[in-house]
Amino acid sequence: MSTYFRIIATFLLACVFLFSCLKKPDKKEVESNLKKAMGLYLNHQPRIDTSKTKFNVLTVSYFEDSVKGYICEFQVNMKQQLPERLVDTVGYMNALVSKDFKTVVRKR
Repeated sequence: MSTYFRIIATFLLACVFLFSCLKKPDKKEVESNLKKAMGLYLNHQPRIDTSKTKFNVLTVSYFEDSVKGYICEFQVNMKQQLPERLVDTVGYMNALVSKDFKTVVRKR
């Protein structure tokens, strides 16, 4: 009886260890996903005319918060076509990005 219990307990414990480990994304992958999430957020807003205004995320600095997600500072290039000229500027934006990279909340 105890032999079968040990075998089953060892098997269950091995399964728990095997399936509980999650791959942690590396730094380049996280940066790429953060840039992509912010780019989608900026270029797909309903109140911005995307035929005249384009955003390009250049760099990202981030801190991973265990509860909230990623606290980020993005360097963003904005190009806006006005009737008489093209405005090309670079600025910084702060945002909170969720762990699954689907929700972006801009900070003021």
